[in-house]
Amino acid sequence: MKDLIITGDSFCASSSGWPSQLAGILNLNLVSQGFPGHHWWKAKCYLDSLDTNNAQAIIVVHTNATRIPTEDSALVTFDHSQEPTNELELSVKLYNKYILNQNFLEWAQQQWFLELESQYKNVIHLHSFPWSVHYGKDAHKNIEQNLCALSLNELGAKEFTLFNDVRTNHLNDFNNTVLATQLADIVNNKQRQLDVTKFDLKVKNWFDWN
Repeated sequence: MKDLIITGDSFCASSSGWPSQLAGILNLNLVSQGFPGHHWWKAKCYLDSLDTNNAQAIIVVHTNATRIPTEDSALVTFDHSQEPTNELELSVKLYNKYILNQNFLEWAQQQWFLELESQYKNVIHLHSFPWSVHYGKDAHKNIEQNLCALSLNELGAKEFTLFNDVRTNHLNDFNNTVLATQLADIVNNKQRQLDVTKFDLKVKNWFDWN
């Protein structure tokens, strides 16, 4: 049996949602690991540790380039928008203030896209947020509708926040199933993009967010 490899951030953290459903539709062995709150470097390290020769498809859920490039889970399990209450939280605030180099991190993420396209076959690029979509414009399968917009539209959200969201992969059960079904068609070359009209959404305004 061929493998379906999925890696990325919290939008694929629960294999019981769309990842396992997708594997079932395609009759593939699921090899999946999502890293809530983590920089894409964590996903790269995971993918590099795998034997991908048996993969029918590799789905990468791309996160924000400016997240801290760390493998330390303790640094990403609290709300970075709040005032720090201990030394660990303070270290993140000081990193963001004095060390973070946005231009470098965005450049590095673009190199990650180039590496994925040159090193692996059958890569599908999903995007957690809109700001990495254009990095995959020349990729074979680049999904332009970002998952955060789907998630926020599902909620009818007025503010950009998903912290402490308890939904599976930030989507309800119906939308996890719709995402799995449409990704199966993308893997099988039956469609190229997600049809957002098929999802359960209260609003659509977040699709214009960039």
